[in-house]
Parts: sequence; structure tokens; C-alpha cells
Amino acid sequence: MARHRRPPLTVAPPPELVIFNPDEWPAGEWWQSCELWGRACMAFVKAHPGTELGSALDVLREQHGLYEAHRRSEWEARLNGRAS
Repeated sequence: MARHRRPPLTVAPPPELVIFNPDEWPAGEWWQSCELWGRACMAFVKAHPGTELGSALDVLREQHGLYEAHRRSEWEARLNGRAS
């Protein structure tokens, strides 16, 4: 029986690329930090395909999810600010 396996990961991405932390990407605004992180992830993924960061599309999805989560938290903070 043939077993299809992924090749072993040969290159591990730097820890600052695995989880986005705006403090590790200093910029004037939150979204600028996210853009810097996204560009660095994209460059790493293009140079090292098949790592735990996934493909370029996975990076774009993660970045979009971060934007949505940030937007939602800002919206909820404004809602809670008006209610008090």
C-alpha cells in the first residue's frame, strides 16, 4: 500500500513570524505593524515553501483574519464605551 506523506520540514520559521505580535513590529499604527509582519511572512513563504506557515494564500488568510479580529475588537470597545 502506498502512503502519501509530507516531506519533513527542513526550515523552521522565526518565532516572530509564527504568531503576530505588534510590539515585535514597531510602526506608527497597528495596521502598519500587521503589514510589516505580512510582508516578512510572505517573503519567508516564497523563499521556503512547505513550512508551517503554509502557502502565500495561507499568509493572506491569516492577515485578513487579524484585520477582522482587530476591527471587531475596536467596534466592541466603541460599543462598550457608549453603553457606560
